Amino acid sequence: MYTEKFLQQVHRKLIEAGITNAKLRDTCIEIYEGENEIFKIDRKGGMFYSANNQNRGMVDKLHNKIQPIVCDVDEYLKAMENSTELKAIDFNMPYRKLAEFNEVVFAGVEHEDGSFEFATWDYRKNALYHGHYNPDYRKAKEDFATRSGLVQKGLLFEPKEYVEIYRCIADVKYLYDLKEPQLTRVENVQEKIENSLQDFDELFKEIVSQEADEEELDAEETFEQTM
Repeated sequence: MYTEKFLQQVHRKLIEAGITNAKLRDTCIEIYEGENEIFKIDRKGGMFYSANNQNRGMVDKLHNKIQPIVCDVDEYLKAMENSTELKAIDFNMPYRKLAEFNEVVFAGVEHEDGSFEFATWDYRKNALYHGHYNPDYRKAKEDFATRSGLVQKGLLFEPKEYVEIYRCIADVKYLYDLKEPQLTRVENVQEKIENSLQDFDELFKEIVSQEADEEELDAEETFEQTM
């Protein structure tokens, strides 16, 4: 099951992430810039990139975006393969139980179109309550961790909060002459944030655009008040 579906799932997730120049082959996924292949993923999750220095910046950015996808697909396919059927009263959906803790269950299902969906439920007296459904494995896993009490929700930041932390670090680097090792430490935090958010660039642009719109609206309101 795993080897048959790994590349298909990675390719699906790449397209969903906006990497539309990815081509699915029998033994690998190839990613192109124009007519030039710059990135390849094999059926074992190995990643290979162009040695052309002209593509280095693009390849590094791709790697940061692709690696979490490859890791997530590898994890949920193996988890599904080694799971058991989720059984409960008045429940006949083909979900597989991935984890259970503190009367909360985490499960996944493969749909007929090849997509996967994940869910958490309160799980008491062999019955399921209040399902949360998500096609994003990482978000569903996080929901299970916080819902079951494995992780305190207050300790986690929302994606936009991570972007704000990133921007604050950028401001500090610009305003202050940081020395080593502090400079390396804060840059490592920025890199960690970029790598942990698959849609980091989109969120960053969204926040900046929203702020620009708010500033423009404030300026218009101030102008009207002084007329």
